[in-house]
Amino acid sequence: MKKVGIIGGAGFIGRDITKAFLDLGLEVKVSATDSTRKDKYRHLMVLNNAYNLYISKVNVEYTTILMDFVSDCDIFIHNWSFFILDVQDPQNELFDPTINGTEDILEA
Repeated sequence: MKKVGIIGGAGFIGRDITKAFLDLGLEVKVSATDSTRKDKYRHLMVLNNAYNLYISKVNVEYTTILMDFVSDCDIFIHNWSFFILDVQDPQNELFDPTINGTEDILEA
């Protein structure tokens, strides 16, 4: 069975991407910054074929963790970005982490 890895698969748009691949009968691995927070992923567990869904702890700032995440994936989707409304320093709190995380994802 093919496996899809989705960085950001639990978010607003990511949920629909996750659902689409589960509906196709594929295994789906979704990244999680905190895999112990079951409440953040509960909305995915009620999707059709959720028995093919895996939540994996991933920190996009560590290339080795990302490489492990994508290593067994046939398809990989990057659908992640920081989303913070109340920022004091947009460059350091939003732009730099997003750019660095995306570079790490591309390297992996």
